[in-house]
Parts: sequence; structure tokens; C-alpha cells
Amino acid sequence: MSEEQLEQHEKIYSFSRINGFALAEMGEGCYWNWYKTYIEHDRGINNYFGLYGTLFHETIEKLMKNELFEWDIKQEITTGMRNFEFKAPFPAMGKSYEESIHRFFDDGSYEQIFSQYKVLESEEEKIFDVGNVKVKGFPDLVANHDKYGFVIADYKTAKKYEGDKLDHNLMQLYLYSIPIKEKYGKYPDHLVYIFPREKGQKEFAYPFEIEKLERTKEWVIDTVAKIEQHTDWKPRCEMVDGKRDFFANQLCNSRCNCIYK
Repeated sequence: MSEEQLEQHEKIYSFSRINGFALAEMGEGCYWNWYKTYIEHDRGINNYFGLYGTLFHETIEKLMKNELFEWDIKQEITTGMRNFEFKAPFPAMGKSYEESIHRFFDDGSYEQIFSQYKVLESEEEKIFDVGNVKVKGFPDLVANHDKYGFVIADYKTAKKYEGDKLDHNLMQLYLYSIPIKEKYGKYPDHLVYIFPREKGQKEFAYPFEIEKLERTKEWVIDTVAKIEQHTDWKPRCEMVDGKRDFFANQLCNSRCNCIYK
């Protein structure tokens, strides 16, 4: 049985699967795209931002595994971005993204940040239970940090999260704390985000709070209950202009074959 068939058979949920539905609820995603992706298992196509994030994650992973040397990073990134199937929505945006990823590795940010970590594991699959919901995830980094103690860290190539968006997205790391506790016998001291595209400070640590973990569990259970009762897979493009709306035109993985666009 393939991984996709296993997910369908056992209803294994990832954070992105749960969050995709929640974003549709908030008007930031699309119910129909969610249905195509997770019920019909039509993964559609990627986008520029997804390819960019993957390139950054793979570069870090290769460096950690000594599969890439620092003097080869520039060529690795340049070649990787040149081979992207999709371009940035605007030329200036593409230039900014390319400059920021090179800057992260050229100006000492990578060495300064990662020299503080004693890595315990990276990108290891976790399958665990939240109530009666089975969840799967791959924490970017679990480590002991010189300043922040025992941490779960995540690399985000988006703009730095703040306010409600920070609280919402941190739930992914709170979820990962469940299997980490099972393996190491303790919760992390801090949850850490690394935003390589930020100018100046790029590493941000947030103290672990058990109350926020409990709220995250409730959110997972409540959202999955909504998913399993949902029947109205309303297309976003019935409400917006699919040629102008940023999600519909740039991010939706069904954007090239959606009958509603």
C-alpha cells in the first residue's frame, strides 16, 4: 500500500491538510482545491514559493549531512533556482527572493545561527495521535540550543509571522511537541522559527506553553470533526476573479485545470 493509499485508508492528517481546510474557512484558501487535493488525491502542480522553500530546506539538510560544502552553496542555489518550473509572480519579487537566500549563506547568518545547535534529528517522520485523530509530520529540526535549551525549530521562507498569524502557525510546532515528548521524555523549552529572508534578526524563539499545546489539540480535534462533516466544497473562484486573485492565480495547485477558474 502506497503512502497516499495509507493516508486515505487510515485518515492520517498532516498540519497542512488540517490547516488548508481552516484557511478555506477563514477565506484565505479554497474548499474545492482542498477537496481535489485531499479527497480526490489530485496533488496538481507546485508554485514558485513551494519550490523556493524546498530548495532552502534541501540545502540546509545537505549541509547538515555533509553532502554539500559551503563553497558549493552559491552554485547549488543558483542552479536550483534556474531550474524552477515556475517563476515568481513579478521579476522584482524573484530578484528579492534570490538575493535573500544567497545573503543568508554569504553574510555569516547560517554559520552564526546553526553553530548554536547540537542536532538530535532532522526531518524525521512522526506519526502520533491527537485524541482520536492520527497525525503525521516531519519536524525540520530537533536540537539542543546553546541559549534556548531543548528546541523544535522550523525554517520559514515567508515573511516573519507576527500576532494572530504567529499564534496560528506555531500550532504546527506545538503538534510536533507531542511525539517529541514521547521520544525524549520532555517537552521543548522553546519553539524556534528561522526566517532566512528577514534582514537583521532571523531567529526567533518562543517559550513553550502547555496551555497553547492544549488549545492546539482542541483545534485539531474540532477542525477534523468539521472536515468529516463538511459537504459544501464551494470553489473560491465562484467568489473571486481567478485571474486576479493571488491565491487562485499563484498558489492554488489546481489553478491550471480548475473548471471554476
